[in-house]
Amino acid sequence: MVLTFSLLKRTCATLLGLLLLCSPSPGQEAKPQRPQLRNLDYGVETQLFGVKGKGTRFVYVFDRSASMSDFEGRPLAAAKRELAASLHTLKAVHQFQIIFFNERPKLMNAARDQSPQMIFGDEQGQRQAESFIDTITAEGGTDRMAALRMALRMQPDVIFFLTDADKPPLTAADLAAIERLNRGAIIHAIEFGVGPQPKDGNFLQRLAGANAGEHAYVDVTQLPKP
Repeated sequence: MVLTFSLLKRTCATLLGLLLLCSPSPGQEAKPQRPQLRNLDYGVETQLFGVKGKGTRFVYVFDRSASMSDFEGRPLAAAKRELAASLHTLKAVHQFQIIFFNERPKLMNAARDQSPQMIFGDEQGQRQAESFIDTITAEGGTDRMAALRMALRMQPDVIFFLTDADKPPLTAADLAAIERLNRGAIIHAIEFGVGPQPKDGNFLQRLAGANAGEHAYVDVTQLPKP
């Protein structure tokens, strides 16, 4: 009985010590951990304008508003080329989806009355992507939030978000909403601009920084003609 009681005391002391070690310090909040990539063994690294992303599930969210047709259509043409090159690195086990947006998001292979679905990167998926990309033209205004909300609902590992920094920008409230909706996706922001990159930060840099991503700037005047 004495030995049992002594063993019980030591066990309780050990558990108490572990609890103290795992507890945050006074006044310090425990930070939520970003989920690990799903099926990491099958993950692939792909890139867009030099920004690399690794995972098994990718969503490409691309601006197709009227400004993407400026400079003889160079922005949209370059975006399509980079998108096609990135998709070709995916294998049949990987999944992806493409959203082109202006005032409204346009989803690849969208089915009426169904939630957005990911597509496998097999031959059929690649053919669907090529056909979808060919249909895209640049026109209309810009609503970035609707497209980002749609992308986040699919819970990808990586979102490649390509747009310019024209008005209307994502507000502080928009950025906070994206963080709340995000369940672990890394959001990379590729910014199309005219001339050298401005020194002042903008909402695209803040979007990437708040969601473990990278920001890249592309001067559209330096893009090749289509």
